[in-house]
Amino acid sequence: MDHKGKHSLIFAISILILIISIGIFGYTQIEGYSFVEALYMTIITIGTVGFKEVHPLSTEGMLFTTFLIVISIGFFAYGASFLARYFSDRILARYSNKYIMEKQIAKLRNHVIVVGYGRNGSQAVDELIAHNIPVVVIENRPKVIEYIKENPKILYVDGDATDDNTLKRAGVNHAKALITALANDADNLFVVITAREMNSDLLIISRASAIANDKKLKLAGADNVILPDKVGGQKMAKLVIQPDILEFVENIMLKRTGEVSLFEISCESMKSTCGKTIQELGIREKTGANILGAKTSFGEYILNPPPNYELTPDTMLFVLGTNEQIENLKKILS
Repeated sequence: MDHKGKHSLIFAISILILIISIGIFGYTQIEGYSFVEALYMTIITIGTVGFKEVHPLSTEGMLFTTFLIVISIGFFAYGASFLARYFSDRILARYSNKYIMEKQIAKLRNHVIVVGYGRNGSQAVDELIAHNIPVVVIENRPKVIEYIKENPKILYVDGDATDDNTLKRAGVNHAKALITALANDADNLFVVITAREMNSDLLIISRASAIANDKKLKLAGADNVILPDKVGGQKMAKLVIQPDILEFVENIMLKRTGEVSLFEISCESMKSTCGKTIQELGIREKTGANILGAKTSFGEYILNPPPNYELTPDTMLFVLGTNEQIENLKKILS
């Protein structure tokens, strides 16, 4: 609600409270009613419902009742109508926004679903949004959902991710990946099983708290399992052993758009490059980008591939460069 709307709401509520207070004070002083009797008499008077008075009124009581009716009719009608309109507008806006969001999610293709907007889930969402990758969050905690609503860039589904209907609403059949970052490993396991059953081609990454659950999650269908505690421990040890190398790698990996970063480029749609070597394409000279590695169709990783390394449609390149350099590289490869 805007600033003006808040003032109008406060004004309407204040008027209602003032009229009720005047009525209670008048009936207690003039007729000697108890608080409950005075409150009841005030409500039936300003509400003009026509119920019988608590006790027969004196002449002064009749005059006060007439006065109360006159001042309350306009103000009470205004306050009641404003409150009714306020709550009806909020309900309509809520369902309208929900309908619009569901339509947006239904149109998504190759997006990423993030289950759970906790510490790990929110970090994943921020990183994906920073790289302009469409994201849908699945969350069912009311307080967390209210927090999500503050960011208009985040699409979300309110529901249980272990339920097929919730995953369908999030577009699991058209998604390219799912990250489940729930705190409970059993919940993550159910999400992995359900999502894998619904989309066999989905890339599924799961969080795990216990090392023993790594294999279970992979058997259930997870492609990768991340253990935050293990990663955190390794990072702390690396900061002792090789602090500068770790910071250098993180600086490259966590760079956002517009800066030098590490990209992966598939050659699948670049069939014209088949049979051409890195040297023949002149990638470094023409683009300024550096090819740090390649992945073959057999899953083999080639670090620092030589100039005579041939590219095929199945090759995946790992390239260090700016957005502009990467775009130039894509043009050369195409």
